[in-house]
Amino acid sequence: MFNGDRAWDLSGGMPIPDGLPADVHARIVELDRRFAVHLAAHVLAPSTLGFGLADSPAGMLAWILERWTKWSDNHGNVENVFTKDDLLTHATIFWAGNTIDSSIRTYANNNRYPWTPSHDRWPVVEAPTGITFVGFENPPGVTTGEQRIQGFVDGDRGAWYNHVNITAHDRGGHFIPWEIPREWVDDLRRTFRPYR
Repeated sequence: MFNGDRAWDLSGGMPIPDGLPADVHARIVELDRRFAVHLAAHVLAPSTLGFGLADSPAGMLAWILERWTKWSDNHGNVENVFTKDDLLTHATIFWAGNTIDSSIRTYANNNRYPWTPSHDRWPVVEAPTGITFVGFENPPGVTTGEQRIQGFVDGDRGAWYNHVNITAHDRGGHFIPWEIPREWVDDLRRTFRPYR
């Protein structure tokens, strides 16, 4: 992800195909609207955005709140998932640590200097790996956890990992530890239990 000339384009430059079911078409448009501006700004102008947000606590809070609102499975109200204290604490960490710029720059760096394996062994990521998927981030056309897991395992990245636990939850969004903390802790335990 985040590679190529149009790293913010989740479709890889392809137009939305004609004849898709209405719900799949709507999901493609919704995901584009949710992520495209974030990715484009982070990849194309990280310093402009980062320095501007680091100079304005109100601007930084607005940027962060927009992501937490749009990316969490909150049913239209971010406070269904996060308290005001949660939101302000996270924003304060970025502000007090002056880390908003470095958190943005990673997207541009990933685009400019793509990761490549340092060896030719498979799986490429040899460490035991646990992956948690959540329903709010399902790709278009994927409606069940089983579909999400199978799509990943069968996809171009599935073979890269030494899978020890892959889980999909019906609910939850981008901020998994805060949105579904019990399920996330259970996923961690299943992943690392054999290594105690």
